[in-house]
Amino acid sequence: MDTGLILEHWGEEYERYYNAIVPPVFMNSLHVFDTIDDYYDSDKTDKHTYCYGRVQNPTVRILEEKIAALEEGCVSYVFSSGMSAAAAAVLASCKVGGHVICIRNAYGPLKNFLLGYLREHMNIETTFVDGDTVEEFREAFRDDTQLVVLESPSSVVFSVQDIRGVSELAKSRGARVYIDNTFCTPIYQKPLALGADYVMHTTSKYMGGHSDLIGGVLTVKEPALGEEIRILREQLGSIIGPMEGWLILRGLRTLEVRVKEHERVAGKAAAYLENHPKVKKVYYTGLKSHPQRELIERQQSGSTGLLSFEIDGSLEDAKRFCQELRIFKIGVSWGGFESLVMMPYARQSEEVSRTMRGSSGIIRIHCGLEGAGLLIRDLEQGLEKI
Repeated sequence: MDTGLILEHWGEEYERYYNAIVPPVFMNSLHVFDTIDDYYDSDKTDKHTYCYGRVQNPTVRILEEKIAALEEGCVSYVFSSGMSAAAAAVLASCKVGGHVICIRNAYGPLKNFLLGYLREHMNIETTFVDGDTVEEFREAFRDDTQLVVLESPSSVVFSVQDIRGVSELAKSRGARVYIDNTFCTPIYQKPLALGADYVMHTTSKYMGGHSDLIGGVLTVKEPALGEEIRILREQLGSIIGPMEGWLILRGLRTLEVRVKEHERVAGKAAAYLENHPKVKKVYYTGLKSHPQRELIERQQSGSTGLLSFEIDGSLEDAKRFCQELRIFKIGVSWGGFESLVMMPYARQSEEVSRTMRGSSGIIRIHCGLEGAGLLIRDLEQGLEKI
């Protein structure tokens, strides 16, 4: 299916909204019915029958149909945050006393959920792996393993996992596979086609694209999994609001154009940094020097705007560099129009940082839409200060 058609027109039935080219924001909390029986039978009728905003919303429905088509899945459900989407996938997959395999560089709050609430209240154990080879996952599997958590590429050191290989292994052992696909977006990677069961995006990032919303989405490949997620979202009350849903719809219009520009700019920045004498290592899946180049080319069709690097200097040098930047602003998120810089491990010990496959001085930047020349000049003047 053509990506441009999905982003611009899929799921939008103009005749229902007075032929408006942009669908309205349905800010209502409920819908009314002609008869009592219509109310009770509302969940048995077509997709355009709505009852209550905690369950579904017309604006949100259009968004979900677009994302499902982009990911080549059967259904998508949009959540109030990426963390609530991730938690729903875990809760739908894991039973009391079960076991999860998770890559070491997965999203921090998700790891905290696994090691905190799930361990304390559901007696679920988690084994962490680097995830570079399928064999690592095979060795970590147990008879009670219920879920494998991937993030390919991971968002600090940009290591990748063999999605197809891990998915085939998990299927043979009766486990499900969850993957965070926020970095690549559906433009550059299709995990469901490679065998994953759940694909999650933090829609606050590239899908939204304007740093003005919080949201998340889960897309699944099997209707039964979708029904589990639908029920969980309804019971937890974690559907996204209609205004945020509309903002993501707006972001999707330009998603393909934006991620290609982010990739173009980040590629130039990564090449500049890789050749700079004060930089000792660059982490970016778009570089030909990436040690997993062959795997990247098998499962990704491109990279986006996020990369990391380490300077040849102390932790204080790295901090000073970040604080000297003028265009790159210090901020925790990424995926918006703006350029950002962060030191994710700055408060970690070197020992802990090494287990996360970096150093405490690792610097992560998101290359926004200000232009490659401007951003490289900013990096240059920052490196001159150390």
